[in-house]
Amino acid sequence: MLNPYNTNLPPDLRALKEEIEGYARGYGLDFFETIFEVIDADDLNEIAAYGGFPTRYPHWSFGMSYEELRKGYDYGLSKIYEMVINNDPCYAYLMRSNHTVDQKLVMSHVYGHCDFFKNNAYFTHTNRKMMDEMANHGARIRRYVEKYGEDEVERFVDRCMSIDDLIDMHSVAIRRREPASRYDFTPEPEDGDGDHATRFKSKDYMDDYINPRELLKKEEEERRKKKEQAARSFPERPEKDVLLFLIDHAPLKGWQRDILEIVRDEAYYFAPQGITKILNEGWASFWHSTIMTQKALHPSEVIDFADHHSGTMAMQRTRINPYKLGIELLRDIEERWDAGRFGKEYD
Repeated sequence: MLNPYNTNLPPDLRALKEEIEGYARGYGLDFFETIFEVIDADDLNEIAAYGGFPTRYPHWSFGMSYEELRKGYDYGLSKIYEMVINNDPCYAYLMRSNHTVDQKLVMSHVYGHCDFFKNNAYFTHTNRKMMDEMANHGARIRRYVEKYGEDEVERFVDRCMSIDDLIDMHSVAIRRREPASRYDFTPEPEDGDGDHATRFKSKDYMDDYINPRELLKKEEEERRKKKEQAARSFPERPEKDVLLFLIDHAPLKGWQRDILEIVRDEAYYFAPQGITKILNEGWASFWHSTIMTQKALHPSEVIDFADHHSGTMAMQRTRINPYKLGIELLRDIEERWDAGRFGKEYD
């Protein structure tokens, strides 16, 4: 993914973008600046395999995803209509071979996503410059590959990615513990310190009276029991963020700890997309349906739009369609609001 793309929109698509953006803002949608890039189907499959970030670090699993997407497109089994990245500015990709009505639909859908990314609470804590951050992650891991060898680094990345979902996705909004101060220079006790009982200074002939042996022995025994109990209950409190626990306590080398932090950062970035999948896709589908049917659709494009929209909303017996479920939930909310069926009596 080192080849640059030509991101200049053709004049017709630039005019469409300005038109659709005007409709979206007219409906009250609020979003970051959105940059559309027109690319070929193969390039879009490649970017999709990298999670939408062409400068992401290399890994064999991304190549496997690319092959799956490419074959699905070549055999006519699947097609990526839109892809949008939560960033400031937002980046969205358009397939060059799409018809004009498809480009309109995709742009309307993208602006719904961009509004959701900017205003939904789950995305408030995400890095809005993740496109640059992903490039930094890729550069760091490529540097480790050159220094320590591809096989060594890839094996460790495999282990990290196998547990990349073991994070505390709600920790960005809930304070689990007090943050550690960077100015806390209290030295940690060395091994063996704290096991001995407290002894008071005394003359030799008074030592048995001031420091009774039985009392000292009892105190040492209590301290030893407390230390053993603390060792058995490590960590002191349950830790939901397993990756953070490993970063803090696992015997890792410096480059390994850095890679684990990279995987953890990206896991927290992608987590809100999984949490809000149904509502996010429903919100974008609601607005692309509204903008197209009420503003942007020409009479000659109705059949094509209906065909593509119905294909997106199609349901299967064995799988939930987040587009269909999300848009029906929002339409139900709209219908009840317009009919005045809301309030305590309808709870």
